Amino acid sequence: MISTKAYSLFLVSLALAFTSSLSFTAPVFTVKVTNNLALDSHPFTIRCTSSKLDTSSQVLFRGETYVLMFDTDQSTRWNCVIFSSSAKMTPFVLFDLDRDKSRCKPDGSCLWQINPDGFYLYVASIHKYQKQYKW
Repeated sequence: MISTKAYSLFLVSLALAFTSSLSFTAPVFTVKVTNNLALDSHPFTIRCTSSKLDTSSQVLFRGETYVLMFDTDQSTRWNCVIFSSSAKMTPFVLFDLDRDKSRCKPDGSCLWQINPDGFYLYVASIHKYQKQYKW
């Protein structure tokens, strides 16, 4: 027969073994911004920042995609600026966890298209792009 103390120690050990095998990582998101401007348009430059990180500027020609991968331990909000020689500087919120966790795809993909009339986000619940910002 097992003593109460030995049984309690067994349960604590079992609980510790179980919880140490679990992974408690923050959700990972992949945000993609695609230049979908007209064929004859100038490229644009994008630069994104969060409260903890700052990306370098990247020039996107038509059809090219900017990719930003992060977990929500790094940041829950990303602000970006897009500018080109033919358009004024346009700031926008690329990602906000509270706003976008239900709008992005279940796998954590958030898809943006920069079109001639504005910035569109693919909203997974309705399976289509919706205009979020205008130029």
